[in-house]
Amino acid sequence: MENRFFTIAALLLLPTLALPQVQEKMLDMSAGQQPALVLEIPSVSQDLVSDFWKQYMKDFYREKPKWQRRDDEWLSDDADLSALGAGNTVDVYAKTEEQGENVEIQLWVDLGGAFLNSREHPARYTEAEKLLLRFALEVAREKMRLDIEAQEDLLKDMNRDLERLASKKERAEREIERAKETIRQAEADIEQNLQEQADMQAKIAEQEKLIKKLQKQRNGL
Repeated sequence: MENRFFTIAALLLLPTLALPQVQEKMLDMSAGQQPALVLEIPSVSQDLVSDFWKQYMKDFYREKPKWQRRDDEWLSDDADLSALGAGNTVDVYAKTEEQGENVEIQLWVDLGGAFLNSREHPARYTEAEKLLLRFALEVAREKMRLDIEAQEDLLKDMNRDLERLASKKERAEREIERAKETIRQAEADIEQNLQEQADMQAKIAEQEKLIKKLQKQRNGL
């Protein structure tokens, strides 16, 4: 079951064929240089990884890490992680660091007098590896959720743009209909005007005849 879990994690996490591997390094942290578990998570932002660590520890281990601003690291003080503490509480430190387009998560576990390392605590070290790999999987899922949400927002914007375009088309069609009606009315007005001109020309001709008739009668007096 665990092999299946980590295979799925690898497929979700990596755009390349390389599998994610937890490395053990001596790194500086608030308690000096100590053995750390290090895992590089591909194609994510440092803000996402750092912020999600708090949510991960809360959801999976009921712990609430506190941000140590001075040291730029998360601290879960007296964390009750049975797989790591073997009956005792532990202090869990986590820090993130950008590595190009990837982000490195660094994890230290203070067992009380000694920091977790693979040589002295092989079983508990394996559990810490699982914790980190599970975190990387959850980060990948969260990134996918955010990516889907962003694409859905983009789709909503596209649909709104489509609605605006449809409304613009309808307005243009209404304007065309109004323009056509204006043209039809103008054409009718022209026809009526031509008829009125013809009627007026006939009246003018009759009036000119009357005037000539009257002038002829006057000249005959």
